[in-house]
Amino acid sequence: MSNVIQSYLNKHGPSLSSEIAEYLVNEHKLSPQTARQRVSRASQNIMRLELSFPRRAKFLFLKQQAGMGIYWSRLESALLATNSAYGFAITSLNERGGVMPKKHFEIACGSPIKQKKHLSADTVLSNLKSANLVKEIHVEGIGTCIYIGLHTNHIETLIPVMKARLFVEELLLRGIKSWMRKLGFISYNQVAIRNMDKNPTVSTTAWDLAGPSYLSPLVSFSPNASKPNPGFVICDILLTREVSEIGIRPFLQKLNALKSLKNVGKQLCFFFANSFSEAAFNRLKSLGISPATTNTIFDNDTATGIKELMDILSEVAVQTLDPKKIDTIFDSLGKIEGAASRLRGALFEYVIAEAMRSKFFNAIELNRLCQTKEGVKEADIICSNQQEIRFIEAKGYGFNRPVAASEVKYWLAEQVPIFRAYALSHTDWKDKKMIFEFWTSSLFSDEAIEKLNKAQDNTKKYQIVYRDFKNVSSEINSSGNKALIKTFHDHFTNHPLNSKI
Repeated sequence: MSNVIQSYLNKHGPSLSSEIAEYLVNEHKLSPQTARQRVSRASQNIMRLELSFPRRAKFLFLKQQAGMGIYWSRLESALLATNSAYGFAITSLNERGGVMPKKHFEIACGSPIKQKKHLSADTVLSNLKSANLVKEIHVEGIGTCIYIGLHTNHIETLIPVMKARLFVEELLLRGIKSWMRKLGFISYNQVAIRNMDKNPTVSTTAWDLAGPSYLSPLVSFSPNASKPNPGFVICDILLTREVSEIGIRPFLQKLNALKSLKNVGKQLCFFFANSFSEAAFNRLKSLGISPATTNTIFDNDTATGIKELMDILSEVAVQTLDPKKIDTIFDSLGKIEGAASRLRGALFEYVIAEAMRSKFFNAIELNRLCQTKEGVKEADIICSNQQEIRFIEAKGYGFNRPVAASEVKYWLAEQVPIFRAYALSHTDWKDKKMIFEFWTSSLFSDEAIEKLNKAQDNTKKYQIVYRDFKNVSSEINSSGNKALIKTFHDHFTNHPLNSKI
């Protein structure tokens, strides 16, 4: 009978034990009890996933199927078919390209933070990790991230897309927060958006944006109370190409958990996306949830700018960027509150790359992961020619934010040694002159300059260089690229504080 079960798994792929037992009843005329016994006694060639399913079912698969695409698709289908919290969690990861910050899991996974008769988000994640379905990785600039085990061999290729999505979602969340405040949707001083320290919560659930609301349809009144009880505005955001009906299921599951609670104010719910499938759009509308797109919240120019920015930041292989496109992005997204400073930080390295192109032609790389025995760090820009190799750290700050001594210390102690070790292990770079540079569109604090000067004096095997906005301006001017010079002046140095420096 084990051969029959093995043949079934070969033909249909990994399956629930209950599904196989049903097949044995229908096709081999076994009694339900006998069929269940035969499945439970299947040979050692048949593997079992240590994860709970309803009615004690197990997920069975052949050894050669483990970790394959069909394994993951069948597992997700089985979990969703049984309304498993693990299925919603895996869906939330799949919808985000297979990887997300660990801190965002309690928002995205569909489970409450802690609630009776529900698996908590922490429990779901812990069990998925124990079953080796989800793994952790440290991502510089973000912290601990989690990803589906299917992507173990290529997880580095998914990180740029995740970073781009997170960056653009943060821009939009800031814009949405401002928009809701101005329209009076939400309590002005109590609205919050997610960050890597703390997520906004309403009762037992976490959200990308949330806050109390005193709109008349949402408030309630307790007997003898002098003030009304507020309702809440709650929002999640997912800026992928298109959000599917499956993609909204974790959101709906989380919302159901919240609505099942007593004594929680009414909620006005939004789900923000670039676009929705027709089924997802109609499903949200039917439940009284606003399926808001970037085109409906912002104008078409802004929506186009959002898409272009995401495409640029997602494509790690981009080596050249037309300065006019940078102008377009600043012009279209600069109207979002706080966006200009964030864009300056994100696009500064592309400006530097263009400035260096006249000296290094096309031998320029952006955002390269440099991995050594001591660790892995991401180099903003690497330039090389026959004689030298340069690693450039780029900080596109405004004049109100000088580079701090702590940032310089981290660069000198944590990044430069790994970049150098990586260069020394590289066949084409190990014999070249090595230069490590720190560029900023702002200034360096006095303490930072002191550390940099000391490092220059004490370093003999390689060169340390630092450039503030004046030095950077000189480099850009010397490139002779008129469009780049204009872009840098308009968006990086054309600031009221500039004239006072």
